[in-house]
Amino acid sequence: MTPPRATCAIDLATDEPWIRVRRFDGSSTQVTIREALINADEYVQVAGELATQDVAILRLLVTIVRRAHPGLRTSSQWQSLWERQRFDSTVIDTYIGAHVQRFDLLDDEAPFFQVAGLHTTKGEMTELARLIADVPNGHQYFTTRARDAVTSMSFAEAARWLVHAQAFDVSGIKSGAVGDDRVKGGKGYPIGTGWCGWLGLVVVEGANLFETLMLNLPLDPAWGDDDLPVWERPPQGPGVEVRPHAPTGPADLFTWQSRRIRLGHDGERVTGVLIANGDPLHPRDLFRAETMTGWRRSEAQEKALKSADPIYMPRAHMPDRAVWRGLGSLLAGTDLTASTRAGRWLEWLSELKEEEVLPPSYPLRLRTVGMHYGAQSSVIEDITDDVLPLSLAVLSDPPLKALAIDAVTDVDAAIRALGQFADELARASGADRDLGDSHRTEAREQGYAALDASYRAWVRTLSVDTDRDAAREAWQRQVRREVIAVMRQLLDSASPGAWSGTFIDGDLRRPLNAATATNWFYLNLAKALPLTRQRAEGATT
Repeated sequence: MTPPRATCAIDLATDEPWIRVRRFDGSSTQVTIREALINADEYVQVAGELATQDVAILRLLVTIVRRAHPGLRTSSQWQSLWERQRFDSTVIDTYIGAHVQRFDLLDDEAPFFQVAGLHTTKGEMTELARLIADVPNGHQYFTTRARDAVTSMSFAEAARWLVHAQAFDVSGIKSGAVGDDRVKGGKGYPIGTGWCGWLGLVVVEGANLFETLMLNLPLDPAWGDDDLPVWERPPQGPGVEVRPHAPTGPADLFTWQSRRIRLGHDGERVTGVLIANGDPLHPRDLFRAETMTGWRRSEAQEKALKSADPIYMPRAHMPDRAVWRGLGSLLAGTDLTASTRAGRWLEWLSELKEEEVLPPSYPLRLRTVGMHYGAQSSVIEDITDDVLPLSLAVLSDPPLKALAIDAVTDVDAAIRALGQFADELARASGADRDLGDSHRTEAREQGYAALDASYRAWVRTLSVDTDRDAAREAWQRQVRREVIAVMRQLLDSASPGAWSGTFIDGDLRRPLNAATATNWFYLNLAKALPLTRQRAEGATT
C-alpha cells in the first residue's frame, strides 16, 4: 500500500537530488532542480542514462528558466542575463517556492508529471520495464540492466524515467484508466508516441550547462503570459485536458503530458507504474512553439487537409547518418515555399550574431538526438546521439554556411564514385549484377567512415576570416586522398578474377576488369572534385 504523503514527500525541486550532471573533472553527481540551475555554470551538461533522457530533462530546466524570468522578452535582456554567467538564486528560489508542491513526486493531489489516484478497473500496475527505455520488451538478454533491478528503483531514477516517458514513450495499447472516455474494453488504444518522439531534436551546447540552457532559450513576442507549463495549470485528470488553445508556446509544449502516469511505491522505492494515454498532439505546423527541431514540408498533409498553404512536419534524424551528412537540411533557410524550413534554434542563433550579442567566433556544439521506433512505433529500435563542434559563424554567415554544406556535397559526389567502383570491381570478379548494391553500399559506408573525423576537424577551422575558395580546394584534395585510400584497399582485396575480368553484356569491345574500373573511378572522381582536376588523374594527392 502506498504510504500517505506526510511520510513520503519527495521534493524534486529543492530536497531530492535526481538530475544527473557531469562536472568538469569528468565525474558525475545527482542534484536537485534548484542546484542544477543556480550552479549550472559548474556543470558541463545533463548526463543521465540516455541521450533522450538528457534532452527531456534539459527541456524541463529550460522551461523553469523561461517561467522564472517572465519579463525576458528581448535579445538585450537575454544578453544581460548571459553576461552574468549564472542564474540569480533569488529569482530561481522565488519561482520554485511558488510551485514547490507541484514538484513533489508523491503529492496526494498533483504528483509531479503524474495524475493522482490514476487507476484501472482492476487496480493493477505494470512492471517498471514499461517505464525504462533501455530494457527492450521481450529481449532482456540484450540489456545491461539485471532482471532484479527492474523490480524496483530509487525515487531519483524513477523521476528521470518519468520525464523521459512523457517525452518519448512508445505508442501502442496502454492501460485503460478509469475516467478516460477513450478507453474501450479496459484498454487505451494508440495515440502515437510521446511528443519528442516525433522530433529530430537539436540541442545547442555551450561551454557549460548555464550556456546550454541560455542558448536553447529563444525569445518570441508571440509567446505570452498564457504559455504555461503543466505545473502552473490545475492538476490533470485521467482524460484529455480540454483547453481552447494548445499548445500556447514552448513552456506548454516542453512539458506536454503525452501520458497519464502514476508511480507505485513502498515508501522506500518505486515498485510499479501505471501508464495510460495522455493528451494527443499532431506535430504539423508547430514550428513557432517547438524550438528544438528542423522542419520539412509535407505534401501528404497538404493533400489530406486540402490546404493551399505549405504544411510542415518535424524533420527526423536518420539513425545511420552522421549529423554533418545532413547539414544541408539541418541548416535550411526560412523560405516558406522550400521543402525544408529552419528550426527556431537556428533563427535564434542568427539573431544573436546579427545583433552582436554573441561573436561569430563563439564555439558551440550541435547535438542531435532522436528516438527511432519500429512496429507501428510500439518498440524502440535505435537512438540518435551525435555532436558536431563548430563556430557560430558557420551557422549564421550565409557564405560560410554554404561552404560547409558544399563540402558535404563534395563528399557525397566522391563517395558515389567510390560506390560505382566497388560495383564494377565486384562484377569484374564475376558477381551477379543484381547483387552489386551490397558491394556499393559497403564501399560507401567505408568511405563515409574514413571521412567522418576529417570533416569534423575541417568544419571546426572555418571562421569569418576563412578564404573560402582556398578552403574548398584544400577540402576537395583531402577528400580525394582519403577516398583513393579506400579505393586501393578495395583493389588490394579484389579476387584474381577481377584482373582478367569479363565483358559488359558479352560485348568484346567493352571489357570490365580491375584496370578499367580503376580508370573509370579516377575519371568520375575528377568530375566529383573539379578543383583537383589539374593534377594527373592517377595521382595520389
